[in-house]
Amino acid sequence: MYIRKSTRTYKGKTYTNHLLVESVQTAKGPRQRTICSLGSLEPAPVEDWLALAHKLQSVLADTKPGRSAHVVTKKIVSYRKQSLRP
Repeated sequence: MYIRKSTRTYKGKTYTNHLLVESVQTAKGPRQRTICSLGSLEPAPVEDWLALAHKLQSVLADTKPGRSAHVVTKKIVSYRKQSLRP
């Protein structure tokens, strides 16, 4: 897993979004699948992004198989909110 930076320009203003992405092997070769959008990580230094990706991966690994995507998303969102607190 890693964090991908995505930028979009709309009406002359540039917006930055960060995505949690995992590499997946398919019949057509390796592909990247977006797990979730993390919003803007601009307040955090770039060096901390890899640590955040690893922590989110460990949160996902603790999720029991067969759990719905909604439960996984709630775990990620709650972790993301905790990591933003000073």
